[in-house]
Amino acid sequence: MLGYWTPLHFNILDFLLPVDVIKSAAYPIIPALIGSFIWVTMDTVNSQPRHKLEQDDPKLIKVLFYIMIGGLAILLLVNVFNVVHFLYLTMVSEPEMRLAFALPVVSILSTIYLLNKPPFLLEHSRYIRHFVIIFMCALPTIAFHQGDRDISQTLSGVKGHYVMSKPSKNCDLNDGEQQVYLGFYSSTWFFVNKSTKNLCLEREGGVNLKYEAVEAKETEPEVK
Repeated sequence: MLGYWTPLHFNILDFLLPVDVIKSAAYPIIPALIGSFIWVTMDTVNSQPRHKLEQDDPKLIKVLFYIMIGGLAILLLVNVFNVVHFLYLTMVSEPEMRLAFALPVVSILSTIYLLNKPPFLLEHSRYIRHFVIIFMCALPTIAFHQGDRDISQTLSGVKGHYVMSKPSKNCDLNDGEQQVYLGFYSSTWFFVNKSTKNLCLEREGGVNLKYEAVEAKETEPEVK
């Protein structure tokens, strides 16, 4: 929810009831559980003891081994770049940009720490422990960036969305403007003006919505 509303510089929590927060959190829980299950299964399998790379192993195994080492080195460099970029953005960027870079850093560090020194679930199997830790550490980061991507794609017209078809009691609709439907919480309709980015809240009566499909990109004629 914060990932969706923060780019609009709007604190949605001021207008929600606790039940609204619970409902919004429950909707993505199933795909998150499935993703975490697959992730932890792979992590548990990969963490099992492996035999050392012997001289008589097939060449293909050796090549794959060195490719993996190279990939890890590239991943390390990318992560170092992201950390440096994050430190730079914390000085000059908007708060939501700082949060977008801080969350992955916190998620990675907390996951590594808890996997090495878990303060709970010590008596349970490694599989259950990894599942709980990764789910707790990674889910907030994934959810934040998913919300940020959803609102960015909606406002840019990359994904289909609903817009107000005619003015309501509290929301004007001028020519050439669109009121993009953002959500319905606590008997309140939330809209944002696509041109001015002004927010409108409609609490009385209903509103008429129409679906705005993704605009097809025009292809230039082939030049022979």
